[in-house]
Amino acid sequence: MKFGSREEFRRAVISYGIKQKKLIRFRKNDNNRCRATCDWQTCKWYCLASLTSKSNSWQITSFNDAHCCPPRKDNKLVTSTRIAAKYEKVMSSNPMWQIAHLRKHIQEDMCVNVSTSQVKRAKRMAIKKIYDAIKEQYTRIFDYQLELLRSNPGSTVVVKLDPKSSIPTFQRIYICLSALKEGFKAGCRKVIGLGGCFFKGATNGELLCALGRDANSQMYPIAWAVVEKETNESWDWFCSLLFKDVDVYDGNGWVIISDQQKGIINAVQNWAPLAEHRNCARHVYANWRKEYRIKDWQKLFWNCAKAPCVSLFNYARAKLARETVEGARAITRLDPKHWSRAWFRLGSNCDSVDNNICESFNKWIIDARFLPIISMLEATRQKVMVRIQEMITKCLKWTGDIVCPTINKKLNKYIEYSAQCEPVCNGQDIFEVTQNKNHRFTVDLNRLNCTCRYWQLAGLPCVHAISAIHTKTSDLSPYIASCFYVAAFKRTYAYCLQPVDGMASWPISPRPRPVAPGYVKMPGRPKTQRNKEKGEKKVSKTKLPKIGTVIRCSKCKGTGHNKTTCHIKESSQPAQTVRQPMASQQSSSAPKTSKGTKRSASNMLASTVDKGKGVQKQKGPSKASVKGVHVNVSSSSAVTVNVSSGAANSQCNSKRPKKLPKKLLD
Repeated sequence: MKFGSREEFRRAVISYGIKQKKLIRFRKNDNNRCRATCDWQTCKWYCLASLTSKSNSWQITSFNDAHCCPPRKDNKLVTSTRIAAKYEKVMSSNPMWQIAHLRKHIQEDMCVNVSTSQVKRAKRMAIKKIYDAIKEQYTRIFDYQLELLRSNPGSTVVVKLDPKSSIPTFQRIYICLSALKEGFKAGCRKVIGLGGCFFKGATNGELLCALGRDANSQMYPIAWAVVEKETNESWDWFCSLLFKDVDVYDGNGWVIISDQQKGIINAVQNWAPLAEHRNCARHVYANWRKEYRIKDWQKLFWNCAKAPCVSLFNYARAKLARETVEGARAITRLDPKHWSRAWFRLGSNCDSVDNNICESFNKWIIDARFLPIISMLEATRQKVMVRIQEMITKCLKWTGDIVCPTINKKLNKYIEYSAQCEPVCNGQDIFEVTQNKNHRFTVDLNRLNCTCRYWQLAGLPCVHAISAIHTKTSDLSPYIASCFYVAAFKRTYAYCLQPVDGMASWPISPRPRPVAPGYVKMPGRPKTQRNKEKGEKKVSKTKLPKIGTVIRCSKCKGTGHNKTTCHIKESSQPAQTVRQPMASQQSSSAPKTSKGTKRSASNMLASTVDKGKGVQKQKGPSKASVKGVHVNVSSSSAVTVNVSSGAANSQCNSKRPKKLPKKLLD
């Protein structure tokens, strides 16, 4: 067996030793010879390689393959560098793998004892390689742009460099593929959800996304972008490109849903001033709950958010005012026109009051958010491509259905609730519907509207309309907006993404290659989960959640607090024994007990008060009298003793207590 160099021979022997779990030593290692032996004393294994002059290579000249030693768990050949080389792919695919779990896996796989510091160094080496790969991918960002435009003609891919940097430095990239653009226009409603999320790995920046809703009320990705931060400038840049791609124009008839991020609010106002901008009610509730934390008020708040008309909103708000007047007033100060259905514009066919669809997208691509920038963008594109294919296969099973399954489930619940309604017809398909004998609404089947506004807002018949429709027919499909039909769903997913070639086949851009932006490492350990809001359920794999547990105070037996935060003061508790140590005060004239032990006046007072004789309780300074002895205690730091034969004042502090005068003891 021949080797090109001595180092190649050494690497082969070390790999053999690690695989066979043997500790190999190199006893001779010079320019002409290299001898490897087993470290076990009685083991005869050895391997000798020498440099041959015939072929100018290293060749094994002597070899004994007989091992008589046991597997070595103290194998010194297993170093942090070799651990990093072997488990590099595992660590890169699981960068948040805990050190303890990784160490246990290495010990079981390699049958060797490794220290925690070795595993830490190995992981640090693997993460450093990831950082180097990330920096290298930024140099191919223009090549990636050309490949997307080549494989998916009609797409919009914009790369922006940092204008403040003297050298070409990457800042942002925006991607809106042509198939997603056309599919959204073909079958989705004019509703866009905007959101952003941080990257989980070493990539610096944030991911912005724009999502639509298909006919089955599922998310439909439209565009995404990588920016440096969520700022007014970055959102303005993203919205300017997005609204141009989907033909928003001035925003008339469009609905934009987002959180209360100021950058989004300003961008929508600039580029779509006539659009209806809704704020996520979940974020509004999180801010409202900071002052009004009672859990029973949560349902009352959501009743206000989901009330379809002003009268029902006022009714729900009045219910909340019975529990908390200040909380009901705070709701009106939060501008409900942006988060309550009672003020939403009609005709959008969307009754959503939250932006959870963006949170779902961020969770859906969480694995991709650990990767370098181009790998992350490619993983996101591939997931979208696979999703379109799955939706096409899924809709083929909906044979004979006119309305999508999710909408049918929603209508089935409304049908159950319609049992509480009593319709009365006027003979012209106009009904007067009474619900629970408290509310009365007018339903016009000719105009497809109800005075509760939900039918016009959501595009689906409300419970009042369903009760009126069922007096004529049981088929609800003619009274449902066409955007919820299976045909609209098929039009949306009729456009498929085209495959993209590998990085080696990408066209080369003539533009200068940008460098990676500066990575700012924040202090402390990097977070793996988002900061959850107060009251949000925390998922634990080992402990049951304590949300909903009633806390009972052991002092006052009340609920909602413990004895540490109990409002009952010490003055309301039973009187405690007042003791004043007088260990150094002894006199021959002091009274004696039956056993002849001398007792000071203060000890006699303490023993008498312990028995509960003559103790008088007061709100101010407490007093106790025992046969001519009067004690006034104003606080725990001062005791005044008045005796008929004299008077004494004693201060209880950190200093040594003063001696009582002899007049008191005589």
